[in-house]
Amino acid sequence: MGVWQNLANSYVQNAEELKPTYPLSTTSISNKTDFIAVIVIDGNGKFLRADKIEKQSNMSRNDSGNPLVNITIPVTENSLGRAGKVAWNLPHPLFDQFGYLKGKGRKFESYLANLKAFAESEFATEQVKAIYRYVAKGTVAADLTGMKPAEKTNIVFQVEIPNHSPAKVWEDETVFDGWHKYCSSKISDTALDYISGQEQAIATFHPKKISNRSGNAKLISANDDQNYTFRGKFSNSSQALSIGYETTQQAHQFLRYLINDRGYYCGEQVILSFTIDSTENTLPPPLQDTKSIWDMMQESQKKTDSDTQIALRAETGFDYANALKQAFAGLKYRKVLAHHTKTAVLALDAATTGRLSITFYRELERSEYLKKISDWHSGCKWKLQFWDKESKKYVRYVGAPSVDKIIEVVYGKPRSGKDESYTKIKKAARERLLRCIFDGEKIPLDYVNAAVRRASNPMGTAQEGNFERGGFTQIVSVACALVRKYYQQHNGEGYQLSIEADRKDRDYLYGRLLGAADKLEEYALYKKEKGRIVTAAIRHMQAFAQRPFRTWQTIHGCLNPYIQTVKGSYAFNEIQAVMNRFEPGDYEKDFPLNGSYLIGYYHERDHIDTLAGKTSNTRQSTDGTETEENND
Repeated sequence: MGVWQNLANSYVQNAEELKPTYPLSTTSISNKTDFIAVIVIDGNGKFLRADKIEKQSNMSRNDSGNPLVNITIPVTENSLGRAGKVAWNLPHPLFDQFGYLKGKGRKFESYLANLKAFAESEFATEQVKAIYRYVAKGTVAADLTGMKPAEKTNIVFQVEIPNHSPAKVWEDETVFDGWHKYCSSKISDTALDYISGQEQAIATFHPKKISNRSGNAKLISANDDQNYTFRGKFSNSSQALSIGYETTQQAHQFLRYLINDRGYYCGEQVILSFTIDSTENTLPPPLQDTKSIWDMMQESQKKTDSDTQIALRAETGFDYANALKQAFAGLKYRKVLAHHTKTAVLALDAATTGRLSITFYRELERSEYLKKISDWHSGCKWKLQFWDKESKKYVRYVGAPSVDKIIEVVYGKPRSGKDESYTKIKKAARERLLRCIFDGEKIPLDYVNAAVRRASNPMGTAQEGNFERGGFTQIVSVACALVRKYYQQHNGEGYQLSIEADRKDRDYLYGRLLGAADKLEEYALYKKEKGRIVTAAIRHMQAFAQRPFRTWQTIHGCLNPYIQTVKGSYAFNEIQAVMNRFEPGDYEKDFPLNGSYLIGYYHERDHIDTLAGKTSNTRQSTDGTETEENND
């Protein structure tokens, strides 16, 4: 089945759960840009008072602020797409802007006529009838004088009828159910619905406001009977395509639910996954960010580990890829697999303010979806870390870098808070990486090369002229993950996550030399209590990647003042050991290094840190002296 069938069927399968918040023939308003006026009346349409839902405000540390409030309102096919000069004749049927309800003018007359027709129909509730009796008096403007509403201030109603609940009309399912039935009954044209294959009342217009980031964009454009578009051999637009009103409402409402529940945004683009015919949300998202990885780590650790073990893993690295495999094999996912077999991955984007499109859609078996996520994190995993704001420390884990972190390393950071050109690049990159995860496409070589170039220029990532070791390490880690994945896919070569002492290829060994030189000078500066953190290895790294033999002589010369200070340290011994690993003639070759030198560089630094960590934990000997100095 296609995306539209799956969306519509999924709404039908979960209608009872979705109707309270996503009823058919509705849209939503919010207090994001203005307050919402709440007119309170009794069952006879008598005005009682006016309340206000204040405009949303930013929440500060000491103030909870005004939260975002979304209210569902009934709409017609026409009113949902109203715009321009004809908007006066396209009122919403119940709740609308002050300009339509204030008691005079063409907007009010049009609104009152539509409300009257609904209130006098067999589908109207007592609340709807009370609202009509009140609005017909034309006193809305006078009753709201103290609030000073603008023309576009939204107005909703609360009808207080004894023994009738709820009073807030926008929370009453019977009102929306009655409206949808009334709306459907007013459509006279019926034809074959191309989505369900059934005879239905046919939709003339289709919903917008599917995503909050692209409010006016539509997935299905309105039919055109004015000969503005080419239809080939068809005499009218409905012969080319006809979609049932019920079906389009179901599909769009389920899509709205999915976007609000689990959408992953970048500008107007939104990416998500869902289990077909279900609303459960236990799957890992298709493009995982730091938060989803952290949540998974927390969930796994809390169930299996003590507090001490959790803290230790935060320091040494939690293998997220293995945790995913274990979770998928566990009872939680086995139960899910027994009930749901299909999962869909969906990406939407708005090319213009009026057009929304599906740019990526894949249906997979549930087990296949989980396997692809797991394989991505296994094949592209590296030792990574992120800053946890709550604990105020770096949390280490082993897994694939988040897609957004890959994009940041490949393209850099945006120039400002709203960099539209960067957003466009980022959206394209996210879709490209989606195909790597779910279509098996190979990691793009241009991404690998860009990441290697950026990691090879550490001084280019300095902030305000100051080198930042933590940020540079993250860039190197992401580059290593991409290089490892690339060589695995193209050469079948599997780099390990830790030092490979027996590996003799020139690029890897030169990387190890650079890492050892970096650690040697870093430790020497620490012993001399100098605050400088930019070592010769860092300063010359870009040149080293292009001419390693010549540049190594320069770097090694810079180390001479420190060698006597740290002679016998792990870093010093590693330089000697690595020099002896080169195959004859490889050391003297002076052509550019490939990306695997970064893996060697990372491995060597990590290896020396591991050795130093073991030494620092050595207990004092029986004569009261330490058995070995912490030679970092």
